[in-house]
Amino acid sequence: EAPAEEAPAEEAPAEEAPAEEAPAEEAPAEEAPAEEAPAEEAEKED
Repeated sequence: EAPAEEAPAEEAPAEEAPAEEAPAEEAPAEEAPAEEAPAEEAEKED
């Protein structure tokens, strides 16, 4: 039964993989603020 405990240890690393998807969500967040930049150009045209 002792070796059975080592099996679950492999599942731990599996959780780190999804962690890479979290940073992917931050990328789109940076694009949103980028839309505000064009708004400043409109004021310069005035």
